[in-house]
Amino acid sequence: MALITNIDPQQDLIESTEGIYLVDAGAGTGKTYSIVNRYKNIIDKNVDPENILLVTFTVNAANQMKQRIIKILSEKIDVFKLLEAPVMTFHSFCSLIVKKYGVSSPSYLGLKNYLPANFDIIENSEFESEMFRKFYMSFTDRHRNIYENIFYILQKESDNILKIIKKLCSLGIYPEDRKWSKDAHDLLKGDYEAYSALFDDLNKPEASMKGGEKFNKLKNRFTSALRDKLYPDLDEEKIFDEKRVNSDIKDEIFFDDLQEEYISFLKDIYIEYLEFLLDRNQINFEFMVMFAYLTLLKNEKVREKLQFDYVMIDEFQDTDEIQFKLIMLLCRNLNNKINLCVVGDWKQGIYGFRNTKIENITQFGNSLSLYKDELNQDETRIKYDVTDFKKITFENNYRSSYKILEFSRETLFVKGSAQEEVDSEIIEINFKEPLKEKFNFDEFAEIEFYQAVDKSDEYQLVLKKISELLNEKEKYKIRVYNKATFEIIEERPVKYSDICVLSRNKKFCLELQREAIKAGIPANYGGGLEIFSSEQGIIVLAWLRLLSDERDIQGWIPVLEMDGYTYPEIKGLFEKISENGIRLIPDIPESAAKFLKHLKSIRNNLLGIVEEILGKYNFNDAIGNKIISIINSWNKNDLISLNELIRIIDRSKNSEHKIGTGENTDAVLMQTIHASKGMEYPVVILSNVNNHNFPVFRQDSGSIYFHEISGVRSKKFFAHKNEYYFMFDNWKSDLIRSICKKNNYDEDRRLLYVAATRAMQYLFFTAYSPSSFMTSLSERTGKEIIGNFDYEIISNKPIPDKTVTKIKLPGKIAKSKKFLSPHSLMELAPDVEPEYGLPEPEDVEQPFQFNKSRFEFGKIVHEAANKIANGLEINSDIEEINRIKKFIGYLNANELKPEIDFLYPEGDKVIRGTIDLLAFYDDRIEIIDYKTDRSRKYEDKYRIQLGIYKKVIEKIYKGKKVICRIYYVRLDETVELS
Repeated sequence: MALITNIDPQQDLIESTEGIYLVDAGAGTGKTYSIVNRYKNIIDKNVDPENILLVTFTVNAANQMKQRIIKILSEKIDVFKLLEAPVMTFHSFCSLIVKKYGVSSPSYLGLKNYLPANFDIIENSEFESEMFRKFYMSFTDRHRNIYENIFYILQKESDNILKIIKKLCSLGIYPEDRKWSKDAHDLLKGDYEAYSALFDDLNKPEASMKGGEKFNKLKNRFTSALRDKLYPDLDEEKIFDEKRVNSDIKDEIFFDDLQEEYISFLKDIYIEYLEFLLDRNQINFEFMVMFAYLTLLKNEKVREKLQFDYVMIDEFQDTDEIQFKLIMLLCRNLNNKINLCVVGDWKQGIYGFRNTKIENITQFGNSLSLYKDELNQDETRIKYDVTDFKKITFENNYRSSYKILEFSRETLFVKGSAQEEVDSEIIEINFKEPLKEKFNFDEFAEIEFYQAVDKSDEYQLVLKKISELLNEKEKYKIRVYNKATFEIIEERPVKYSDICVLSRNKKFCLELQREAIKAGIPANYGGGLEIFSSEQGIIVLAWLRLLSDERDIQGWIPVLEMDGYTYPEIKGLFEKISENGIRLIPDIPESAAKFLKHLKSIRNNLLGIVEEILGKYNFNDAIGNKIISIINSWNKNDLISLNELIRIIDRSKNSEHKIGTGENTDAVLMQTIHASKGMEYPVVILSNVNNHNFPVFRQDSGSIYFHEISGVRSKKFFAHKNEYYFMFDNWKSDLIRSICKKNNYDEDRRLLYVAATRAMQYLFFTAYSPSSFMTSLSERTGKEIIGNFDYEIISNKPIPDKTVTKIKLPGKIAKSKKFLSPHSLMELAPDVEPEYGLPEPEDVEQPFQFNKSRFEFGKIVHEAANKIANGLEINSDIEEINRIKKFIGYLNANELKPEIDFLYPEGDKVIRGTIDLLAFYDDRIEIIDYKTDRSRKYEDKYRIQLGIYKKVIEKIYKGKKVICRIYYVRLDETVELS
């Protein structure tokens, strides 16, 4: 049971080091300070840092924690020891588990694949979507006869299927021995008891305003769910009574024979997708956590070795079910007790789309007991007591004014729609009173609502408000406190950098930023750049389109614009082509035709093509280099085709990527609410609080869905009707879905709370079509929405000196170091083979008859060599692979490190590359490079490549002798390069 403490909560946590603690740390309550000082307190008890695990969920938070720990402990503990202490992100820790102990973890699922330590994590969602689409096409071909109807129903739904697989993974639902366990199968069927309780509760009679009975909640939901659908077998008279739903229909709705086929389908696609990724030495974040969990669950020795005396988890509201269980497995049993501290704020649980569960906090005690039972189902893994824990609630806020603290609690009660019923009970139980202010801002605190005429006017409204904040220096002041002494340091006017404009979506932020800059107001966007929507990204995609189809108008327009053609000229050219049906090439500039011909000559080297395109336009800048880096990572473990690359780039136009470009230091920040989590600003303007924008009504898209109560369901099925075979809606799925749906706006309310609690002194709302969130807040707080606000937008642009000649600068980002590969420095002749060679057709022997390209054969050989060097058993009919196996066996090195990536700065260039193998001996290091050439005639060129490798290794391992060797796998010859 949970004990509630009444002493100073922060000090209570810092001093309480033994036992289980749930800390409810609201926004701005000094969570990081408390965690770091608790860590110090544990160290003061002579606990070694390696026995304390501290994890959080963002790199920035982990780095901040580690820096603060080093700052307060560096005089007592060696800095290098603190640097190596396990203070990191949750995913980084899981990566360490899998890399060190998880090589055979796929075997726990009945898979024959291994997971080498140098696996790659798929970080880009668009890239994974394209890879899954590619996999799904091949899966469809293999299973056409088994799941023909399902494939028809799920056409173009690969993204939805991937989403379901990831959700199952986050819940700890995975196949074992290539089949579902009974428990997993039961979860996929659904929870009948929970469904039955919901059905009965929603089907209670309801009294009307005039007396008598009205349609109850369940009948209203069912009536809405059945509207505008096509059913072959629906009998509404059997379902509905006059005012309620016929309770006799309850079981018929839940038990659906169609489920079994989909459960089998998900098992097969789950397993085969895992195999698809493992074959490419890739996993996504969800699978990485799953393999870390399986390693701890199934291997007692590893589990005991990795357990910690003290475990602290930050941002606990961002955990999912499998992560909570993994955390429990990491706690060392100390006389039937553990030292576990979880810190979080359920009100800031805004990552439901990543399958996180705020119930891990709101139902912490129940979850501990439930997960202990589940973890101990087949053997006793959790031996410690989980029933005794203490809850500590942080009450003091070190950020915001009392006005904002009182107001922010109201955000959790607002309705997302007129019909919605907010579950206020959970709020009243877990958040009884607003947080208490520690800093008094007096009259320098304000909350207001503003309404614009339309979208364009809202941009202007925000800019007008910014100008007022900057120029009404007596009305708006920033009060700065010393957070240690609580004394006022200064009161000063508002600066641009004090202001943050938040929005539910980034599109509004980017558009507002453009308007601000146009009006002379300095503005930065607080996120990554959409590099594939940049000038560099657009021109790369354009040339790739032309390489695929030289008549692609979408490709020619950016190319011709870059060549100086005007829009009327481009339009006239295409009208001429359309009318005459002539080939395009003769009608475009000779230089463009020549460059396209050049690109076609190297079309097997996609990365080289991208480098050539960027080089043509002198885009040797941060964005150009980032594009090369991203495409290189996509292509690293899976040779993507030209058309696949075009699709991935096209889908990635809105993806953000962090790069080092300069920003104004005194500028308004435009940021999404999600990106602002953990931040604080003196002034917050929450914009775009418009209908359909905030809140956003979300429904499960796609024809298949999974819910923990309903299980796996399909919204469609095939059936006969009047001798015809049609695809119909599934009324059972529609009805059970209407029963299980929760308030769709709960997470948006929490997002609203996060936005409000970023503000320290001033909080303003803007909209042109105010949503229910804004109107409800206005009503609850008694503040009217101001509809006629006006103020002059005052530009911050310096007035140019008219005597100075204006020089137009090129619209390019300043050059940075250019990225090159060692191969580009080899200046290969046109007939030189790429690194991944393949015998010509006349030389092909039986083992090579798999109809693959030269590159793909080289890829196969290198991947096999990588696995062999990692100690994995590889059985192959390919002679070259068996030669490599024998070659590596003869090396007899102390240690082998395969596929070492590096960046090597040299002058104005950065050389990037991958060393095939490093072999470490007592007296030397050997660099091994595999070549699949048919002869040694290009050896002099390879000396340049390996010379660069040698420079890199000599820089890292100073004083160590370095030797370079080439192993020609086709020739079975080893050559040492002097």
